[in-house]
Amino acid sequence: CRRRILPLSQLPHASGYSLTPVCPACGGEARFLRAVSFVDAPGHETLMETMLSGAAIMDGALLLVAANERCPQPQTREHLYALDIIGVRRVVVVQNKIDLVPEAAALANYREIEAFLKGSPISGAPVVPVSANHRVGLDGLIATIESTIPTPARDTQKPPLMYVARSFDINRPGTPPAKLQGAVLGGSLLQGILKVGDEIEI
Repeated sequence: CRRRILPLSQLPHASGYSLTPVCPACGGEARFLRAVSFVDAPGHETLMETMLSGAAIMDGALLLVAANERCPQPQTREHLYALDIIGVRRVVVVQNKIDLVPEAAALANYREIEAFLKGSPISGAPVVPVSANHRVGLDGLIATIESTIPTPARDTQKPPLMYVARSFDINRPGTPPAKLQGAVLGGSLLQGILKVGDEIEI
């Protein structure tokens, strides 16, 4: 909204979101600021390859830590190493599930997270306590993401360059070669612009 910025908890709609160009709080004109895409990187060690392929196209990362578990867990340490190898430095640490433990336990877990990060490549990264289940702390998380992981500048004048992270086959099994259609590619466009009809090199 051009008039004021309200946290999600103060918006009149239960979801806290509006898809209309009108501010749901004051009725004033709303304007688009930013679109953020999230890639869910699995935490299990057997899926580390999947996590690495997704992290290669990230501008930043959220490192999720459960408040009801000791920190670090093995997969937390592995993901921190992976972010270091890939070179992702803009990281927000999310301490989730604070609603499942007493306040003293949540504070102890918070100190464990700080100790774990100390001396690491992301030492000093912001740690945001939240309860995703009860939508507590999400305002602070969004504000921290906005300040810590800004949208990088994209040069639209350069030739298009896209990192492909995955592909999808849309053909049914047994489709004759003459009727095969191209696969769908998913990834991140780092520079340039792609238009319908462009020839691309893979």
